[in-house]
Amino acid sequence: MLKTAMERDQMARPFEQSIKQFGEAVMNDQSLLARLDQTPDKESFIQLYRSLAADRGIHFTRDDLLIAVQEQKQGSNWVIPRAVLLMIADRF
Repeated sequence: MLKTAMERDQMARPFEQSIKQFGEAVMNDQSLLARLDQTPDKESFIQLYRSLAADRGIHFTRDDLLIAVQEQKQGSNWVIPRAVLLMIADRF
């Protein structure tokens, strides 16, 4: 039953996989973390996060990212790495 629910969610919310994939790339590249940490505000963070992802062929919308952030702040759908979420907390 849990597996079926997870598969349903992946079909309904494919952006989560993209955001998670880029989060893993960020955690494996300290230079990406450093660049993100230099952003001064919410909008510049979002723009850079999406741009860096797109450079790697990973795409999601601004709204997709905001949905993932909001849900994660509420303690569900952990698709964004904790280190990135801490940066978000400072800016959002």
